[in-house]
Amino acid sequence: MKDLFTVGEMSKLFNINIKTLRYYDEINLFKPIFIDKTNSYRYYSTEQFEQLNTIKYLKALGMSLKSIDYHLKERSIDNIMDLLKNRKKLRKKK
Repeated sequence: MKDLFTVGEMSKLFNINIKTLRYYDEINLFKPIFIDKTNSYRYYSTEQFEQLNTIKYLKALGMSLKSIDYHLKERSIDNIMDLLKNRKKLRKKK
C-alpha cells in the first residue's frame, strides 16, 4: 500500500475538504481505489490524481457535479470541447 493515500492525505495534497471527498465517493463521482474492510479507511492511488485534478478544474470553471460526472464517464476530445464551449457561452452571458 505504499502508493496509496488516505482521505486525509488526499485532502491535504489537493486542498479539498475531507467531507467533499466523502461526498464524491457517496455520489460515485470519485471513488477510492481500495477500502480496507477492517477499518473502512478509503485509499486512493497516484493514478487517480489526474481525475481529481480534472474534477477540481471543471468545478473551478463553475461546472455542476452532474456535468463533471458526465465528462468523466464519456471522455473524449469532442466532449471536453463541447463542455468548454458551453461554459464559455454561459460566462459571456453574465
